Amino acid sequence: MPPELFDNELIQYKLTETEHADFVRSLNMNEDETCVEQTPVVFVEGFLGPGKPAYWGPLEKTFSSSDVENNKNQKLKNRRCIFVTPGCGSSLYDRAIEIFYQIKGGRVDYGEEHSKKSGHSRYGREYPGLYPEWSASKPLHFLGHSLGGVTIWKLQQLLASDIFPDYLNPHPDMILSLTAVSSPLKGSQSVYLLGATTDPAGKVRPFSFGAWLGRFVHIYEYLDIKWLKSMTYDFNVDHWNLSFRKNWDFSSLLPWNIKKATNTLIEESNELMQETANSMCLTYGLLQCLYKSPWLNCVDNAPYDMTIHAMKEANATSKTFEKTFYRTYVTSISYEDHVTKYHYPKFSFSLPIPIYFLSRFTGSFKFPEDTPDPPVSYEEMYKWYENDGICPKYSQEHPHHDCSLDKCKHQKGLPEGAAPYKIEAGIWDVWENDNTSHFGLVSVCYESHKQRLFFRGYKEYLDQIDQLDNR
Repeated sequence: MPPELFDNELIQYKLTETEHADFVRSLNMNEDETCVEQTPVVFVEGFLGPGKPAYWGPLEKTFSSSDVENNKNQKLKNRRCIFVTPGCGSSLYDRAIEIFYQIKGGRVDYGEEHSKKSGHSRYGREYPGLYPEWSASKPLHFLGHSLGGVTIWKLQQLLASDIFPDYLNPHPDMILSLTAVSSPLKGSQSVYLLGATTDPAGKVRPFSFGAWLGRFVHIYEYLDIKWLKSMTYDFNVDHWNLSFRKNWDFSSLLPWNIKKATNTLIEESNELMQETANSMCLTYGLLQCLYKSPWLNCVDNAPYDMTIHAMKEANATSKTFEKTFYRTYVTSISYEDHVTKYHYPKFSFSLPIPIYFLSRFTGSFKFPEDTPDPPVSYEEMYKWYENDGICPKYSQEHPHHDCSLDKCKHQKGLPEGAAPYKIEAGIWDVWENDNTSHFGLVSVCYESHKQRLFFRGYKEYLDQIDQLDNR
């Protein structure tokens, strides 16, 4: 994960591995040879993703473009891969905001209204920018797994709103393609099984698995062991002020220390200084968090955003855009029992035991009878039973609750060769894959044949989009 504050002098000389490779290749190029940069692709991990490039497998080999030319007979560079690291347990809103500033650069601004409503600080970490030239004229491809796909969908909706500052020129066309793999675009009943409720305030059952997982995160963030975070997980929840450093460092409340801290920022402003002073006072003690977490028991976290009722509300105001290419890869491992009409996972030695049991519960889930205004009626619940162990197949297809020719088109399997298949912008291109678990395509813990086919097809898909895009 990126550090909280970067040294300006170090930023000028610190290159990523991809940038270093591009730089070396540019030195070795013949002066008469023109080499065109392909549209970079951004990778977004899902819930509790470790934030490591290894999550996606050997992408350098997959996206190699040696001896490949475009329709103008120009040699193409290897496609650049950009890895973003939003909070792995944060809300869709917070994750989308963090991705924007990680790519564009600058200090994360969650917005005054949102931060006050949620109860956390307005400003987050500062980033140098992974691709500062990102704009509607220089868009990016995005690939997200699980919650990562839904995060990209949320990001595009925010780009179409007035959330980001005008001087950064936000626009929904900044996303050239959105590809979601095993993503709960309509939500998932699995989070109800783990502790979420239909309460509009986002309450969690106090002794559920999700509540204990949240307590672990609070202890982990309270201890704030820097070397451990750099090696394993960094939940990126600094704006919630959970660390003991902010709970016990009373000297930071002194006016001269606050001013000294804010003077280290690239652009100093009175508003930011005041926010820094306020956020130092807005801290949550460990005992308070272990008893009733203000972060977990609210609507500003990932488990709440993955509920069916939260996504139903979000999708009611969301829309697709005519210049963006949408594709979803849908996975499923369950089959229907002809007697009960429930779904059960197909037996496999490679299927982890927790995923097996979660699939069984997801395939037979019903909202309690005393649930006021359930998000899915009893008659419609059967649509949500087929699943990949975590997400219902119905939810992975697209955000719409009905299908039509002007909204989506469905195919079986994995695309094999992009040339004979026509792609269209503004329509959800759905590829259904049976006998594939939630982690069957991504993450690449081992490079299986199906995973190789997936990434090969995805590369061809991006090449085809770049050929069609005239921006």
